[in-house]
Amino acid sequence: MDINELRIFRAVAQEGNITKAAQTLGYVQSNVTARIQRLEEEQDTKLFYRQRKMILTPAGEKLLSYAEKILHLVDEAQKALQNTGEPKGILRLGANHTTSALHLPLVFAQYHKAYPKVELSLTTQFSGELIDKIKHFELDAAFVKAPANDSDIVKELLYEEELVLISNSDYDDIEKVLAKPFLMNTKGCFQRELLESWLKSIGIHSLRYMEFNHLDAIVQGVISGLGASIVPYSVIQRYMGENKLRYFPLPAEYKTIQISLIRKKDSLMTAAFEKFVQVFKIYSPKIDVPGPIS
Repeated sequence: MDINELRIFRAVAQEGNITKAAQTLGYVQSNVTARIQRLEEEQDTKLFYRQRKMILTPAGEKLLSYAEKILHLVDEAQKALQNTGEPKGILRLGANHTTSALHLPLVFAQYHKAYPKVELSLTTQFSGELIDKIKHFELDAAFVKAPANDSDIVKELLYEEELVLISNSDYDDIEKVLAKPFLMNTKGCFQRELLESWLKSIGIHSLRYMEFNHLDAIVQGVISGLGASIVPYSVIQRYMGENKLRYFPLPAEYKTIQISLIRKKDSLMTAAFEKFVQVFKIYSPKIDVPGPIS
């Protein structure tokens, strides 16, 4: 068993497919297949069930746990040797959809300008998926809805977003707005879960959804009169002088979302990551939410 075999094994386990794993690794498919077969022969045990997907056997699950730790230690050793003060290498970041769309483009641009030797990568997913990737060493850090206390997770910074209910500017009656379809992200989105909790608390249990996966599409849909939505105020800030939208404040217990930048507790705090935190603090937008438009 060598490091390359473990990397191939982990890739197949993550992708659930030899072809995709080969593409991810930049190997030919036959090479990946042969290395997995050799690993199984060396260990004298089956690591995958070959079905439509490559599914880990109990032995495979056990090996994956060790493989992730071993490969993490090897990667950390390389980072430690390269961590001589000048930020460089790969920085793998994750973010929820709002942070990715609103706050990271400017931060990434400024960071790349200051530290061109760092190769930035970004994965955009829901918070639960990102936390799982952090725990499995697939990301160095991620912006997520503030997670519950977890001994494996370290929060490096935290900021808050204020959520508002938005509608086309023709509507000034919140009851009429709440009766409209809601333009929201797909199931699993925190704002969608919060919306359902709020409306259930006031006796509304039946909601109609139109699903969009991009904030600009949601806002444009609301402007055109397709329905209403709940979004961070920072999403609509630039529209406030155009009289295209109306927004309504949410009750105190539902109006604030906390976003944390998290990493795994035992991960190396590299110069590249330290500088990213500094750049984010400088260039991330400072949102000042005024009173509701009447």
